[in-house]
Amino acid sequence: MGRLSATDLADIEAIKKLKAQYFYFLDNKQWDRLRTLFTDDADFDSARIGEYQMDGPDNFVEYARQGLTGGVSVHHGHMPIIDLVGDGEATGIWAMVDYVEVPDGAGGTRGFTGYGHYHERYRRVGEEWRISGWALTRLRVDPL
Repeated sequence: MGRLSATDLADIEAIKKLKAQYFYFLDNKQWDRLRTLFTDDADFDSARIGEYQMDGPDNFVEYARQGLTGGVSVHHGHMPIIDLVGDGEATGIWAMVDYVEVPDGAGGTRGFTGYGHYHERYRRVGEEWRISGWALTRLRVDPL
């Protein structure tokens, strides 16, 4: 990899901030703010781990809202590998850990701690970076 310009470094930092906002808005159930982080044509894929595959950020945000309402989630992203791949385009891989605990409908809770990676695409929209898609892969899931 060649030397990065100041603009490249600023773009990478903006993408890191974008992902931090994703985790924060998701865990704090700020659904309207979460929606602003995605391009209108974003796609989401965790079908390889038996979860979901869907098009559109509205569908994803509603899925998250339904799944996490009344529960607790804690998402952490670590050690991103971010590559600027074209004019206003980037990719990233984030090591991740998520803790999810939701009501089980019988007065208790159910959930898991998961470990894996987000494989993401980003696109600049105006002056802002947005998530244009991701695939979630898991290396391990520990039930609660």
